[in-house]
Amino acid sequence: MRGALPIPGPVKPLVPLVSWMTARYISYHRRRLVEGSSVLSSDAQARLQDFFPRPLLTETRIIQAVMPEPILYPLVKVLGIKGLLPMSSIGAITLVDVVAYAERMDGDLLFHELVHVVQYHVLGLKRFAELYVKGFLAGGGYAGIPLERQAYELGARFEQHPGKAFSVEEDVIRRHAAGLL
Repeated sequence: MRGALPIPGPVKPLVPLVSWMTARYISYHRRRLVEGSSVLSSDAQARLQDFFPRPLLTETRIIQAVMPEPILYPLVKVLGIKGLLPMSSIGAITLVDVVAYAERMDGDLLFHELVHVVQYHVLGLKRFAELYVKGFLAGGGYAGIPLERQAYELGARFEQHPGKAFSVEEDVIRRHAAGLL
């Protein structure tokens, strides 16, 4: 996996503002949705216990909800930045420890979103938002975000060998220390 690419010069000064706006969006919607959310089923927790820390599995919440587009979307579009996914096309979004899903939450999608929960746990909200924004800008869109690439790679590893345990948390810590996120 490659590390972060350079951010295009004209948008580089906006990274702190866009990161802050992203963190505010996440924080606001987490607070808004947490009350109506549910814990993971005991079956899901048992199936995933060899990949995620037990406290993370017991504390993560899920909720079916349609997410509004972030207020920063028009700003990003005006700047000519491409690659934004419409919120209507996103199957789920992780808001620190609350996973909001639009229509259906299957095991593979849950695994992917739990990788993000670990990323938040290791990095914190502000650093996660900063790395997400930097990854988006440097990588040319959603597919270039190292945090997303990690979630997809670990999800594929889980899907190919669901009985072969590995630590998502150790992988996140290792990649972060190596500057790969």
